[in-house]
Amino acid sequence: MKEVLSRRQFISGFSAAAGTLGLSPALTFGAEKQSAVAPVAPATPVVNSHLLDPSWPVFTPDLYPEKFQMSGVAVAKDGNVVVLSHGENHGDPQKGFQRKFIKRPAVFVVDPKSGRILRTWGANVFFQPHQISVDGAGNFWVADSGLKRVFKFNPDGVKMLELGTKDTPLEMPTDVAVFSDGSFIVADGAISRRGVRFDSDGQRIGDWGARGEETVQLHTPHSMAVDDEDRVYVADMSNHWVQVLSAEGELIATWSKVGRPLCVRYHAGSVYVLSNLSAAKGIVRRFNKKGELQDSFATRPAETTEDFEWPHGLAIGDGGKSVYVGFVLTARRVQRYKRVIN
Repeated sequence: MKEVLSRRQFISGFSAAAGTLGLSPALTFGAEKQSAVAPVAPATPVVNSHLLDPSWPVFTPDLYPEKFQMSGVAVAKDGNVVVLSHGENHGDPQKGFQRKFIKRPAVFVVDPKSGRILRTWGANVFFQPHQISVDGAGNFWVADSGLKRVFKFNPDGVKMLELGTKDTPLEMPTDVAVFSDGSFIVADGAISRRGVRFDSDGQRIGDWGARGEETVQLHTPHSMAVDDEDRVYVADMSNHWVQVLSAEGELIATWSKVGRPLCVRYHAGSVYVLSNLSAAKGIVRRFNKKGELQDSFATRPAETTEDFEWPHGLAIGDGGKSVYVGFVLTARRVQRYKRVIN
């Protein structure tokens, strides 16, 4: 009979295996400032701005033969939802991730209305894809922390650019954000702890940030986003803040006490931050560009008995009417949350 781990056993096993996963100890619950059970965010009442849509998605076994860890989500220019998965390379708390190419298609293009998979791509490309984002031209960017590469794909999933070779070494890229001129910045996460800036052709311009807990110092830059004024939002998971920086890396503001920010995205004038309060408690907060909280909702529905642990990926569609969250490790799902308040 297959052994079922308790939550405490799972978290303990994951922490012990952090080195195998290639992660900093600060990425595990119970390390440094975090607690596995105690919330780290301020006691701000959660306004249930969005509720889970149980009818979405509708995945069928022919295209989705087993539950995959869904590490990232993006909304394409045509409105389709693009989901990034670990495929059969499930991250395991005891064994880490499998250091081999994912044989199955890792990217699913999903109809936002029906929730059905329209097409797939990305087989034999990734090891452990961490996040996916979309730029203003509709291209997709994938940071693969296991392969130590960053990829750019056109809207059809055809590779246009690959970074992380000897000429442009990356240690553990976690996310990519693109500026209005086509240049972009890579969050080189838990090892280098920096942001690396490239021009639109992929030539390195420079980098900023250093390990630490002071301003413009990064501990675990887990995600980045760029707004319509080319300001950069850095979700620093272990420092428990979002820092707002100029494109040159100059500090504009620090939003502290946001829990454990895992993903940050900009959409229609708002900044959305997905945070873990504990392994089982995720929250999505919407801020204006001044850092003022507008509304929020929990990713785990009240009274549910289903697994909603480890939210990781975030995307916003329809001007904020739809929010998509991908879950990794044990939950292995992607869900849509529909706005219920104005």
